[in-house]
Amino acid sequence: MKYIKQLVVLALAIALMPNVLSAAEKVKIDNYETMNLKQTLAAEEMEEAFTKYTEKDDQITIYLFRGQGCGYCRAFLTFLNGITEEYGKYFKLVSFEVWNNSDNNDLMNKISTFLGKPAQGVPYIIIGDQTFPGYADVYDDSIKSAIETEYKKAAKDRYDVFEEYNKSLKSTSNMDGTAVLVISLINLVLVGCATVVVIAHQNKKFDEIESLLKKESKKK
Repeated sequence: MKYIKQLVVLALAIALMPNVLSAAEKVKIDNYETMNLKQTLAAEEMEEAFTKYTEKDDQITIYLFRGQGCGYCRAFLTFLNGITEEYGKYFKLVSFEVWNNSDNNDLMNKISTFLGKPAQGVPYIIIGDQTFPGYADVYDDSIKSAIETEYKKAAKDRYDVFEEYNKSLKSTSNMDGTAVLVISLINLVLVGCATVVVIAHQNKKFDEIESLLKKESKKK
């Protein structure tokens, strides 16, 4: 009986594996609570330095994972706000508040892990394929350079972390198609074997019971 249970458990585990392989879903920013630069400044009760700043489709996207009231996040926003006159034509901001939004926090961990640079806190800044974990004014020149360098790339060569993350899922999904088929076949074999063992075990029990009944009948 012990081995039957083990076979059944193993068969069930393998049956669930295809679902595990396909569990990762594409990231759609629209499904998350986000803010642009103006909204983020307003949320932090900060005034816009340059009111002529606008966001357009041809700008690169700076992704900012932040905490409401975080001092370092405010310092970065102050810096970003201060360069909009010169660099505002290059970028737009998409910010995710993570201290009060668990979905945004999970997204930060997912994306930072994908980049190979797990977030240890906020702000966590992504510009193209460059990340800035935290903020200090020593990053200012590097951030400006990252913004301008990414903007000057041809549109097809720009790196967007969410697009790349979703591409990686698609690639993994295509690669896993054969694996899922193989696992499904193995599953069928194991389930079949488990079924045969169970039937054989039950038949043996029936034979033993029948034999006992015959013995009891002869005694009478």
